[in-house]
Parts: sequence; C-alpha cells; structure tokens
Amino acid sequence: MTVGFLVRKDFGAAVANAVTPRLVIQPYRAGGQAQYIESPVPPEPDDAPVARSLGWALEHLAEPIGVPDLARQAGLSPRTYLRHFVRATGTTPGKWLIAQRVQAALTMLETGDAPVEEIAAAAGFATPVTLRHHFGKLLQTSPSAYRRTFRECRAE
Repeated sequence: MTVGFLVRKDFGAAVANAVTPRLVIQPYRAGGQAQYIESPVPPEPDDAPVARSLGWALEHLAEPIGVPDLARQAGLSPRTYLRHFVRATGTTPGKWLIAQRVQAALTMLETGDAPVEEIAAAAGFATPVTLRHHFGKLLQTSPSAYRRTFRECRAE
C-alpha cells in the first residue's frame, strides 16, 4: 500500500493529487499508469498578462480555445503572446490546454458518475475519442479504466 493510496483514502483525491507530487510519489497507480500529468510551473508574477489568460482559460475549458483567444485575454498579439507563454510556462499553449483538460477530466472521473461522453464535452474535448487519446497518451490508461481503479481504491 502506498502513501498516495492512504492519503487518497483518508483525505480524498484532491488532497492526494495536491500533496503526492511534492512527496515525489504517485497519488495512485495501477499497472502501467503514469505517475502524474506533467503540469508546467505557473507563470511568474511579472508576466501578469499570461497569468490572466491562463486563469481565463481554466474558467472556459469547455469552450474551444486557441492562441488568438488567449492572446486577446492577455492583450497581446498572438506572436508576442506565444513568446511570453513559452517563457513563462516552459510549454506551448496547446500542450498546456490538453494537460489542463485531462486534469479536469480526472477530477470528474474521480468525483462523479457522468459518462465519458459528457466528461469529454465538459473538459473541452471535441469528442470522447479525443479525450481517450490524450488521456491514454498522458496516463497510459483509459478514462474508464482510471475510474474503475479509482473506485476500487476508494472501496478498500
């Protein structure tokens, strides 16, 4: 039994997901499931336009979001925004959005019973197939398998 499992069982998924990366342990992993989703460090306070656009994006994950939308929220041109974004986060807007959407899906899988189709739409994926693709790529498991494993973990 892992520390991540115990934290998750005693305090819930949100606490386990927040605490275990700092402990350099997995929140809970079955078989070949990846340890965690790589989340870039948030932008530094001196890059307020990028931070503002990221906050806006997190509030609008279910909507289609592109670089022009993010740049508009930051008050920058798309080209300038891309330079600031990569410097502030260490990744591209597309990769960041996918990671945030998969994280949102994880939370929904852990806390509710909605079908994967509804979760995909709520997390901002165009189709359930797209959710499954990115989920599998980042976590080496499917949303359904993750949900099953999580429920088994909670039942123990």
